[in-house]
Amino acid sequence: MLDRRHFPWALFGLVAFNLVLKLLWLGRNELAHDEPFTVLMAQRDWADLFAVLRTENNPPLHFVITKLWSAIVPLDAAWLRVPSAVASALVVWPLMLLARTCSGWRVAIIAGLLFTFSNYHYRFAHEVRAYALFTLLATLCFWLALRIVRGKRSLLFLCITAVALVYTHFFGWLLLGVLLMCVFLISGLRAARKGVLMALGIALIFYLPYLGTFLSRTGESVQHGTWLTAPEPEELYNMVWRWSNAPVLAVALLLVVLFAAVRKGFRIPGFQIGLIWAFVPLVAMFLVSFKVPIFLDRYLVYAAPGFCLLSAISLALVVNEGRWRWLPAAAVVAGMAFTFHPWVDTGLHPSRVVAQVKEWQEGHRSVLIAPGYYAPTFAWHLDKELLRDPGSLELEMIDRNLFRVDHPDRFVALRPDEDAVILVDAWSALTDPEQRTKQHLRDHWPMVDSVEADHQVWVYRFRR
Repeated sequence: MLDRRHFPWALFGLVAFNLVLKLLWLGRNELAHDEPFTVLMAQRDWADLFAVLRTENNPPLHFVITKLWSAIVPLDAAWLRVPSAVASALVVWPLMLLARTCSGWRVAIIAGLLFTFSNYHYRFAHEVRAYALFTLLATLCFWLALRIVRGKRSLLFLCITAVALVYTHFFGWLLLGVLLMCVFLISGLRAARKGVLMALGIALIFYLPYLGTFLSRTGESVQHGTWLTAPEPEELYNMVWRWSNAPVLAVALLLVVLFAAVRKGFRIPGFQIGLIWAFVPLVAMFLVSFKVPIFLDRYLVYAAPGFCLLSAISLALVVNEGRWRWLPAAAVVAGMAFTFHPWVDTGLHPSRVVAQVKEWQEGHRSVLIAPGYYAPTFAWHLDKELLRDPGSLELEMIDRNLFRVDHPDRFVALRPDEDAVILVDAWSALTDPEQRTKQHLRDHWPMVDSVEADHQVWVYRFRR
């Protein structure tokens, strides 16, 4: 029978299982969304990289890791995703140690299994983006704070982790705010107040070189808004659904949490930590989004481990003793495992866009790419070697009659004798809401063919 003596082996086993699991199917899906942008940025030389990052909504740490990693591995989607897969697998280690510290080894194993079979976390483990690393650092912050409460010498590690956190994602500051809220509101965490405040101060000091960029990007988002829109009320439930794999599991876990709260959950520090960690960001970001839209599933990745912790403690409270004490958790974990689909196709296929363009371009027709930030994605699937030299990427694309449209009124002058022009529309309504680019092309080439070559990416052929 499994008992606390076997916990180190369970911990090691789940971390190892996660590592193997996260390294599977790494190349199953094509590089899409912002992944090619990350790869392109990582190919810049150091001076150029840090110069460009001062105008981007992305702190530098993950780009530095990707740059170092991509220098020693093939320029291949599966290889480039390895750091995210490893970071995601390692989340199980601090999560289970945190859960054991809060509520014992049984809760730790449940929390580890809930994380392991999460489609939500598996998805970020397979992206060349910062979200898996962000999740790992967020979980480490909470575990290290708990170690300080227990009198362990972890302050230095907490300070280092806090600095790494805010240099990984801007919302790292929100995570530190949530951690600060926990140590001030939960009486059992009082011993960590001084350490968390010190870590927050150290993070701020080390952030000073980047503070101007942070304030500039934040101010622009507040003043001009973001590309997101205000969420619908059901998005609160939908986020819990994403964390739980399926609607029935989301409802079941919410009911279990409610039952645990009524029973004695509010008296358990771990329950309080999970509740604040998961639901304060969830509700706060939802409400803020009616002023500045920021409510997006990936932006809440730092809160998701808190839901694993909260759910694990709640499941353990349903039947606290006796031979049936594992049954509620076993049922939910089985449900998570049954609805876990790590091999799923994301439905994103930028290569089909390239294939359609090649078919219509016939080697010589001009191709416009709108918005221009889709160009790295197009270039990767056209010829990934184009991303090796970011400085010459645009010229290389121009040589192939591929032109970025960064502004609807300012794009390349097309030859009036061209029989047709191709437009790749990757949600150009965001930068060209009046669709002036399309109207200009339609005025000169009135016959239009269109194909949705990829999800929300249309290829148009304007001809006479």
